[in-house]
Amino acid sequence: MFDTNNFKRSVKEWVKLNPKGTLEELTDYCEDLIPAPQFQANSWLVDQTLGWYEHILSSRRHDMGGDHEFEAHD
Repeated sequence: MFDTNNFKRSVKEWVKLNPKGTLEELTDYCEDLIPAPQFQANSWLVDQTLGWYEHILSSRRHDMGGDHEFEAHD
């Protein structure tokens, strides 16, 4: 039985360990987490995860682009 909670925990851990990870790398990782016989029924998780990660990447780019209100100033 495929455990979606374990999938989500694993993805969050991957994101922490790979702060510069790409969408392609995360796609490969997610696809490897889902057993082949259960992939079709659970492929929506990959799509959902990639949408979530695209949002994270977009937020990071926005934060790097000059929105630094929380930086310490000397």
